[in-house]
Amino acid sequence: MRKTRMKSDGGVPALGFKKNFAECVARHRALQAASHGSLICTHLATEDDAYWVRAPMPPLETMDLERDPLLMPRLLCDHAEKVFAARAGYPDDWIPFAAPRYGTGIVGGMLLGALEFGANTSWTHPVGATLDEAIDFPWGTENRWIDLVVAGLNYMSKRLRGKCFVFFEGRHAPLEWAAAVRGSGLYLDLAVEPEKVHRLLRRCDEALTWVYDVMDSRVERHEYGALAHSLWMERCVAFLSDDSAGLISPAAYAEFGAPYTDAMFARYGGGFLHIHTQAYHQMANLNAMEHLTMYNWRQDPNTRCPADILEQLLPGAQKKIVMIVLTPEEIRRNAHLLSQGRFLIYTRCTTEREQRGIIDFVKTALPIA
Repeated sequence: MRKTRMKSDGGVPALGFKKNFAECVARHRALQAASHGSLICTHLATEDDAYWVRAPMPPLETMDLERDPLLMPRLLCDHAEKVFAARAGYPDDWIPFAAPRYGTGIVGGMLLGALEFGANTSWTHPVGATLDEAIDFPWGTENRWIDLVVAGLNYMSKRLRGKCFVFFEGRHAPLEWAAAVRGSGLYLDLAVEPEKVHRLLRRCDEALTWVYDVMDSRVERHEYGALAHSLWMERCVAFLSDDSAGLISPAAYAEFGAPYTDAMFARYGGGFLHIHTQAYHQMANLNAMEHLTMYNWRQDPNTRCPADILEQLLPGAQKKIVMIVLTPEEIRRNAHLLSQGRFLIYTRCTTEREQRGIIDFVKTALPIA
């Protein structure tokens, strides 16, 4: 249930944890229509890591979600009210948000009704032992996991209303959910049972759309517009994850991944794709998605750092918006490359002087145009 806060004069409403919110909205809008330019999101070394916006949190497996289902939302709100309020005056482009995360398996729990926790994450088990059994995975029944997530989001939306954005982070793209339902056997199925894999993917898309729509219909939202992770948009899906992209060839992803992921972005008006550096070989597929708005490069072990291969990443930033983490020095050193594409840059600063300096540098040396 979305209730967008609007002013009668069409102006941008105030946001409690972001004093320059109207300026942010204008710059985020401009970047989406521009050919080049960068947004800059900063935090100081004395703060918690604002890139993933993590509040101090006990391991998931230690939480008694039956006794205290609102523990995580409450801790996230406590954190937001302390940290976000303290940084409300930063003149950068970061828009504050809080996103509960119940581990990798939470969407699976909402679809299948069962969920296991451990090692500070969660998971579901493959359905059946064959591809046919996986295709018939059950879904369509509301359950305690849907109730848990909806209650948490509504608690946060009410408590943080008018102060910051709230969204659900852990949405799967269809191929990623197919891999969860089928298990590792899916990657052999791509070669030997392609038509059946497409049947599974169509069913995954239908099931995921159902549970996302259930959540969206039951959660009250009060934000002005929406966030594609860190990019303000009129409407979008805040977060899709497609980790399976790193495990298959570009040809396989072009057939079994990208079309289904892009169709989901089309359904929700665009949005953000979470991708890993082990999927560098999928650059052309990402750039070809018509409805994808922004993606990131999340660092994996034994892969090159995005900052070291900016020239190779530049074509993607000329097609889409690329979210990337750079140091202030890397921003300055690579300004000649960054100025040729569209980037949303996260950076950690050590002092307020360094922070203001890099904000001014980005706005002047990497203008949105």
